[in-house]
Amino acid sequence: MSQIYLTDKGELAYYEKKATPQFWDQHWEIEDLRKHILSCTSDGLFLPFVKKYLPQGSRILEGGCGRGNLVNALQCQGYKAIGVDFAQQTVAKANDAVPELDIREADVRNLPFKTNNFDGYISAGVIEHFWNGYDKILLEMKRVIKPGGFLFLSFPYMSPIRKLKSKIKIYESKSTIELQDETERFYQFALDKDNVIKDLRLAGFVPVQTKSFDGIKGFKDELTLFKLILQPIYDGKILNRIRPFLDVLLKPFASHCVLLVLKNE
Repeated sequence: MSQIYLTDKGELAYYEKKATPQFWDQHWEIEDLRKHILSCTSDGLFLPFVKKYLPQGSRILEGGCGRGNLVNALQCQGYKAIGVDFAQQTVAKANDAVPELDIREADVRNLPFKTNNFDGYISAGVIEHFWNGYDKILLEMKRVIKPGGFLFLSFPYMSPIRKLKSKIKIYESKSTIELQDETERFYQFALDKDNVIKDLRLAGFVPVQTKSFDGIKGFKDELTLFKLILQPIYDGKILNRIRPFLDVLLKPFASHCVLLVLKNE
């Protein structure tokens, strides 16, 4: 996957395949889907924050739910969860495999729900896939979350190591205008965290908490010299005991993603 630094946005653009519904249908194809979904009864990233800010019984939407793993985990932990995704085949297969879950086909830019319908909204790695931006997604988040409700939002971001590489001009650099003809290969952005927070504030959200994560992935992907050593650890094939320690060590400067908790004011 190639990376290009966008000089006018201060972000990275990743190019390989466009993140279409058909792409995700293929990406999420798996045998024994029911077993896979039902095995996900908890989550170490989002659920600790959900439990901190929302009581059991709260109504939560996951926008861009994929197979529905997190929807099942939320249900298992006592929440009323609904998932939506625009990958039609994935949603259909999830409904066939686990009909007891509420997973629907929908676009996060145009949600089929009433205003002020949810206590919480989870968005795990969604907003970075839209070349033309995430403004419509934020507007829909704001609309469907109740006043006083919470948004739990994660995305790849410009970590310190990525900012350093852009500053010393390691990445190929272009402007967004120069790349307009390349949108069919665009996969995702590594977004500028401060710009995203600014946009969220303008949309009516107040930041409450921030957590960077996936330090091993960020480090191995940006310093490819170490990828051969770190990939098996990241995949859980070797040295599982040191993985948490290594991730904690690397994430302050090399995290691949950041999670924001925000309140709808």
